[in-house]
Amino acid sequence: MVIAITGFIGVLVGAILVYLGMAIQMRHLENKEQRRRELELKVKEIETLNQLNKKINEILQKRASLLEEYVSFDAFDDCYITIDDFAYLQSFSAQNNFYLPNYILDELFQNIAHRKVILSPDETMKIGGYAYKGGRVILENFTDNLTAMINEKKSQLKNTTRQPIGFFSKDDVWS
Repeated sequence: MVIAITGFIGVLVGAILVYLGMAIQMRHLENKEQRRRELELKVKEIETLNQLNKKINEILQKRASLLEEYVSFDAFDDCYITIDDFAYLQSFSAQNNFYLPNYILDELFQNIAHRKVILSPDETMKIGGYAYKGGRVILENFTDNLTAMINEKKSQLKNTTRQPIGFFSKDDVWS
């Protein structure tokens, strides 16, 4: 009888050890998966900010190539945004609103809307876009903000990748 009880206790202790080992292993796998998702999200945020920054830079560079198309303005700080580019910016921000900070885009569209130059419909059709008085400065500041955000996200990504994932990284392993 003593041998049976000892054997039964040994089986129970073995089952408890296996359960604890599996709980620790499952927690470790969950932590790895969660970290992988966080890294993917940060990378997607960086890629989205980079795409937006490239598009804004393209808009800023169009001024030099389309200078003769400017109709009623030619101040250095004016900005010309084609209808297609403006629609692209709005649709891009709508499609990627999960990865982009909403406050910065709302602020951009509000600031740029206040600076719209009213041209005749013929002039607007001729140049195929809208002119924004002082819009160049706003877009340049926006690209500077985007670049700062990209660098901040990259440093966060670097810090996240350097943190090791241990078996005992959460306190509730035993529950």
